[in-house]
Amino acid sequence: MIKIGIEATRGKLRCDLLSHPARYFFLIVRGSRAALCIRSCNSQGEDITMHIIDGLVSDANGNLISVFEEAVEEAVMALNSGNRCLCREGRYPISFHLERIISSMPDLIDWTISSALAPGRNILLNASWEV
Repeated sequence: MIKIGIEATRGKLRCDLLSHPARYFFLIVRGSRAALCIRSCNSQGEDITMHIIDGLVSDANGNLISVFEEAVEEAVMALNSGNRCLCREGRYPISFHLERIISSMPDLIDWTISSALAPGRNILLNASWEV
């Protein structure tokens, strides 16, 4: 196994996450549930932890709903129709629609960086190979 570490300032990482969210974010599908995720690891590239990322807003009735729910459902439907192949461990690449949504949410990126990059944690690139 080859471990490669790339150092970046928080500012550069923020810019890269906003510009290229598909490098970091992916969909995890477990049964009938799907979620937007990002992974982190320790400084040795081990102890990989998956973080489910979501943003909540209130609807017209005051209920909290996911910002990503509709886009995640659309992406899963596209995956099920055969537009994209399963990668590994139930991980799928995000759709272009999800990329645009994530790119328009700098506050979510700031929150993601501050929560996933706890001391001693690094954000992993989403290496996905289609088969």
